[in-house]
Amino acid sequence: MPRENFVTVTAARMARIPFALFAEKSFRPPEKALILKTCCLSHVMLATPLLAALCEAFPEARFDWAVGDWARPAIVGNPRLTELISTGEGDIQKRSWRQTGHLVKRLRMEKYDTCFMPSRSGVLSYIAWQAGIPQRVGLNIRSRGFAHTVAVRPPQDMKQTAAIYLSLAEAVGVSEETIESVGMEFYPPDRDRLAVTQRLVEDMDWLGDVPLVIMHPGGAHNPYQSDLLKRWPVERFALLGNHLIRQHGARVVLVGSDEERPLGQAISGLMAGKVTDLCGQLSLGEVGALCEVAGLYVGNDAGATHVAAATGCSTLAIYGPSDPAFSKPYSPKTDVVALWRDLSEVEQERPFSWDIGVTVEQASEAADRLLERPIDQGEAMAFIAGGKAE
Repeated sequence: MPRENFVTVTAARMARIPFALFAEKSFRPPEKALILKTCCLSHVMLATPLLAALCEAFPEARFDWAVGDWARPAIVGNPRLTELISTGEGDIQKRSWRQTGHLVKRLRMEKYDTCFMPSRSGVLSYIAWQAGIPQRVGLNIRSRGFAHTVAVRPPQDMKQTAAIYLSLAEAVGVSEETIESVGMEFYPPDRDRLAVTQRLVEDMDWLGDVPLVIMHPGGAHNPYQSDLLKRWPVERFALLGNHLIRQHGARVVLVGSDEERPLGQAISGLMAGKVTDLCGQLSLGEVGALCEVAGLYVGNDAGATHVAAATGCSTLAIYGPSDPAFSKPYSPKTDVVALWRDLSEVEQERPFSWDIGVTVEQASEAADRLLERPIDQGEAMAFIAGGKAE
């Protein structure tokens, strides 16, 4: 399908006119609804508060989610969803007309009455329209939601991605109280919780008596985009890990994908204290299960960081070239600290580099504050005994 450019934007603006003129003026509560949000892992996580708000407001409705294979693990265990529909691998906007047609046919068979699209995408607007979904609720920025029946334009000063997505809920009458009560959600499968319990007890001999710290040095690389500058340097992770071991007696666990094994090996080699390197050995669900019982998670601007915050784990998110005002984990009931140095005014002509970014001292101070919360040994032991404490 064609990428967005001046011609496609102009065409979308022209196409918007008849949809705006003949759109239904009232919104009907959904009975069978679809969330069409295909990527990426962090943005799918940031859309889970929208799902929660809609489910609370429309408890009798069925909700499905159309999602890309890369981001699917973020919502695969979510009990609010009835079915996940695969949109395939890679960027949906780069798929052929034929591939898009197959997806449209699949969605048409489901006979959805409502589709929510928390994306600035003319392609997704087109897909929902062609799928014959009568109520199409989505963001309409630069006319990219040309076929929406409820076209939402959030306030220009609204930056936080999850808040922008939640503006769709507000547009269909969900109460402010409900919207303010929700946050990101992640549900590790029970098999992943069991696997993590076995690792903690049998391999690490951890019984909840000292803080468990999860460090994720990777991320910022997926089929849609890659910006490895988002990764805090490995030597700083090592120095922070050593500090947490000395200061708090912490047990440090490194996590990451198979491709990120070299990062874990580098950090392990630089650390003076004992560290458990599980890079390449855990699924996303198992990482989430670890975070459910950990005292602290430290990571970059990446999807796993949003998963950690969604589990309720105190989270230290380290940002480099990107502004956390847009993509910080949205978890009002979780302690989340986003460290970032705004260099826009003083370094206008200089490209970003970590020598002017977040320091080890800044990260150590923030981590110390987050670990000041006493360890809940009862919760830890309940987890080890057979699952997350309720």
